[in-house]
Amino acid sequence: MKPVGRPPTDARFVARMRRGDAEALTAWYDRHVDGVYGFVYYRVGRDADLAADVVQETFTSALSRLGEFDPERGPMISWLCTLSRNFVRDALTRRGHEPLASLWDSLDGALSRVYEDLERKPLAPDLVEARETRELVGMALVNLPETYRAALRCKYVEGKSLEEMAREAGKSLDAVKGLLKRARAAFKQAFAALAGARPYLDDLGVTR
Repeated sequence: MKPVGRPPTDARFVARMRRGDAEALTAWYDRHVDGVYGFVYYRVGRDADLAADVVQETFTSALSRLGEFDPERGPMISWLCTLSRNFVRDALTRRGHEPLASLWDSLDGALSRVYEDLERKPLAPDLVEARETRELVGMALVNLPETYRAALRCKYVEGKSLEEMAREAGKSLDAVKGLLKRARAAFKQAFAALAGARPYLDDLGVTR
């Protein structure tokens, strides 16, 4: 049986696509489209059609700007989400939703500051599971940096042990524990920032 290797890195995908590799292009799109769509969906007021348009614009732009992607500065999904913000803003403005665009500009600034201060306790399980907060939980998750989102997904969705996470990532157990601690803290603070904006998000139709 042929051994299963690690998935191609973002940098390898970019190199192959720039050589015109159609298979790499399809795999790259499939790998990242759901993440970008989830990020965009809430920002456009849960308008599925508008979200799909923004995602298409984002990937089209990314293809013409592949040379700007720097894996040393972060993963591909983070770069794509950053690109999408301008298309979200333009789409909302065209639809006459400037207040929602302005609100996300403000929230992005707040969330950026959140990730600089990560020494807090995680959210209590009862808050995360409460029905009335599930929408905000989803929003908080899709707005996290990919490294944090992946760590939380591995631990709490896929149920992997810290040892498994460390082995798969090629990191020490202490490094994974530290990453998970920062991810939980970032989630809590992102959630708090979005919860504080909940009345405005409700008024603008982002949550229902």
